[in-house]
Amino acid sequence: MYKHIAYSILLLLTTLAASAQTPKWAKKVRKAQLSVLTYDAQGQLLHSTNGFFIDESGTAVSDYSAFRGASRAVAVDEAGHQYAVTRICGASSLYDVVLFRVAVGKKCEALNVAQGIAPTGSIAIVMPYITNKSGETTQTVVSEAQTFNDNYGYYTLPVSLADNYTACPVMNEAGDVIGLWQPSAKRSDEKSYAVSATFATSLSTNALSANSNDLRDIHIPKALPTDAGQATSFIYLVGTRDTSLYLTYVGDFIEQFPTETSGYTMKAEMLAAQRQYDAADATWEAGLKAAAQTDELLYSRARTVYAAAQVPSESTPGSWTLDAALADITKAKAANDLPLYTALEGHILYAQQQYSDAAARFELVCTTNLRSAEHFLYAAQCHQMLADTLGALALQDSAVACFTKPYVSDAAPSLLMRATTLLSLHRYREAVGDLLDYEYVVGTQLNSNFYYQRSQAALHCRMFPQALSDLEQAARLTPDEPLFHAELAALHYRFGNYDEAVLAANTAIRLDANFADAHRILGVCLKAQGKEAEARAALQRAADLGDELAKQMLAQ
Repeated sequence: MYKHIAYSILLLLTTLAASAQTPKWAKKVRKAQLSVLTYDAQGQLLHSTNGFFIDESGTAVSDYSAFRGASRAVAVDEAGHQYAVTRICGASSLYDVVLFRVAVGKKCEALNVAQGIAPTGSIAIVMPYITNKSGETTQTVVSEAQTFNDNYGYYTLPVSLADNYTACPVMNEAGDVIGLWQPSAKRSDEKSYAVSATFATSLSTNALSANSNDLRDIHIPKALPTDAGQATSFIYLVGTRDTSLYLTYVGDFIEQFPTETSGYTMKAEMLAAQRQYDAADATWEAGLKAAAQTDELLYSRARTVYAAAQVPSESTPGSWTLDAALADITKAKAANDLPLYTALEGHILYAQQQYSDAAARFELVCTTNLRSAEHFLYAAQCHQMLADTLGALALQDSAVACFTKPYVSDAAPSLLMRATTLLSLHRYREAVGDLLDYEYVVGTQLNSNFYYQRSQAALHCRMFPQALSDLEQAARLTPDEPLFHAELAALHYRFGNYDEAVLAANTAIRLDANFADAHRILGVCLKAQGKEAEARAALQRAADLGDELAKQMLAQ
């Protein structure tokens, strides 16, 4: 008990002596301290707080609370110099710390961060905020040192100070900073806290930081991760909806990783999408001079120029031609012969109507790790353009063979294209099989025209129940189309369903009174029912509308 009382008296005496003792290094520390002002998107002041530099290049720390919701921030040093906060390097709302970078023209005074955890009972000196003209420090001791995240200290200080001291540096006797001062949540408490400065300096960004709530709640651009792969992922996660911010990050990437190709390709492709073609060209050229590998840049330019040349506009540069795209992809292949580059070469050759060469490229791709139904279909289309229907069908067979039953939605294009080719070859039963599989994988997205076309194929191979079912579905989907009802009438007649046939024919006539085929079909059905007079009247109406077959039937 006596030991506890003696320790409490020591803490009290140490704190009372604080204002009278100003360390020799205090003036140097004040040169590293900052006043920090944060603003919202409308330029209104959000918070005024403190901070300090932790390196000579302009990296500083402050409290996170002041930055939440901020779109802009300014740091002001003791001499009155203002520095714009350019990047947020890391943040922790849990420990109320933010690491940021400001734009400084020269080396700045910075505090030396103490390593390790300050022990309980050690001297702690709280620096005053820089607008405090007295410059008096507050000396106390660490009454408790808790460890968090294995390496960092969270300190309790037996002293109560005004909130103006928030994020001021807490120093040890040697003049090294051990933490950032934090007030107690309870105003009545005669104690305060400090979070480890080493924790603040450990804050950083990574690939997933783009989705970090702590960072997203600060609307100032973030510093990219120090690893190129992580930085690339970060930019992709940020996305391209805010093009200005996207280009800012890509610019940072190029500055940070000048020999990496991805920065130049991301920037150039975005500029091209904005039709800033000269700037895009300049970016690709800069990359070709600086990057360690050029094939990706050449591929990027070839792909972008190819897309633009497909649908040129008045603003598209005259130099952006298919020939230029082909020249770039040829150079890329010479540097690194990747299947991806061969595929693009195939697309460019196809656009140039060099179908034989294009087919060869796509077929070559299908012998590599990029073998896919999509590339088989590209090759098949080339053969179709060369009027080689059987060659196209063989490649479409290979495309379908890339999948197994039950087919998934990715198989739909292959099934439909093969069905179309089979129809052109009058191989109707096989075509209907593919169209049935196509319906299975596509489901409810099909329209009436699909069912009508399949019904016609089914009729050709005498699959009458299938044809009837498809015609009924076509009529359900588009009930105002007279053709579907006329076809239904003809099919019902073939089955001997004369009542249904008459009903369907009359529906077609109601929808289009001048539909000669419908009148003729009605006449035939009525005749089959023994209604000679009505049948003759219907056939006469068809003949009057120019139906030659009806005229022949009337002449018999």
